[in-house]
Amino acid sequence: MIHSKFAARSHALLLGALVLATPALATEPAPDAETVADNTPTPAPNPVAPPPTAPTTVITTEAPTSTTEPADFGGSFSIETSVGIGTFVAEPQDNSVVTTTFAPSGFYQLAKDLKLTASFSLTWYQVLDFDTTLADNDALLSDISLGISHAKIFHDPGSKFNLSGNLRVGLPTSLASQFQNRLFTLATSLTASIPVGPVSFSYSLGFGKYFNLTATPTLDCEDFEDSEECIEGRDGNPNFGFESERRGPEVYIKGAGATSFYVQNALGVSWSIIEDLSLSLGLTISNSFGVRSFPEDELSSDNANGGRSQRDRLVSSLGLDYSINRHFAVGASLVTDTSAPFGADGDDFPVIFDFTRASDNITSINVSVTGTL
Repeated sequence: MIHSKFAARSHALLLGALVLATPALATEPAPDAETVADNTPTPAPNPVAPPPTAPTTVITTEAPTSTTEPADFGGSFSIETSVGIGTFVAEPQDNSVVTTTFAPSGFYQLAKDLKLTASFSLTWYQVLDFDTTLADNDALLSDISLGISHAKIFHDPGSKFNLSGNLRVGLPTSLASQFQNRLFTLATSLTASIPVGPVSFSYSLGFGKYFNLTATPTLDCEDFEDSEECIEGRDGNPNFGFESERRGPEVYIKGAGATSFYVQNALGVSWSIIEDLSLSLGLTISNSFGVRSFPEDELSSDNANGGRSQRDRLVSSLGLDYSINRHFAVGASLVTDTSAPFGADGDDFPVIFDFTRASDNITSINVSVTGTL
């Protein structure tokens, strides 16, 4: 348990996101509460984002051709600062957001192409110039990801087609996972890539399963210094209506079921402009499915479908990366991260590189530096 005013604010933020997700929208349940260790950082202070151990954008070139023996262990440390484009909007619609994410990772080489891996991230919210339960200079820890990866499950020397994969376990170290009473996450992904001249194409398919103690998120009122900040339980409802239920110090948020599993698809294109300089384009769509089912009724939107709750997320990214040497690299990127991939009504063209909702900060400008051992 986290006993602090910061815990109360973070719980309140997650609770607010869940309360706003009314069960009347059969295909729009409460968003999954996650912060990812290897995720492209998004400046909006939104710890209710997709899967904990699944990357939002995967760009993979052909398998390494070096004949040197790999080191037994190694790692990297990246620092990325993100600025939401709402920062540049004129008053009164301006919503300034600046965050910096610190992401260490490490590996141990079991064999030439087989590694044990570990990673996590810490996001520092430096500027939050709008109404939020987070405060300037708050920091949120992601889940810790532990895994095993294989760089060459299959490799064709002629075409240089390569298939790689990994298996990961996510430990619930983030407040978001603790809010959903998560025990751990089990995730896997496969990535196929092939180079065509200076351009490399890749496709990744990922799947993750959440293992939770309860079917609904809960709050522990003992974590709050001010008991009035903790939501009061309403009468119980066996149909899991829009209410909460108080059981001793625990409040069960029945109106928002926990997430059960997710499926993720990612496409990537990387162009090696010159040696050590590359331009990449990535599109990733994540579909998270809840433990609950919602009926389609008179309160549902025209685009809602009855059945298992579902939450979608689309991330589009355009990045420029330069390797200074074998130990240091810098990068810049433009990222749009939205939970409404086909617009508010669900029938628009996919929302990629969107500037029409600047004050919502779904689009960000990012700069990063990475050191590698």
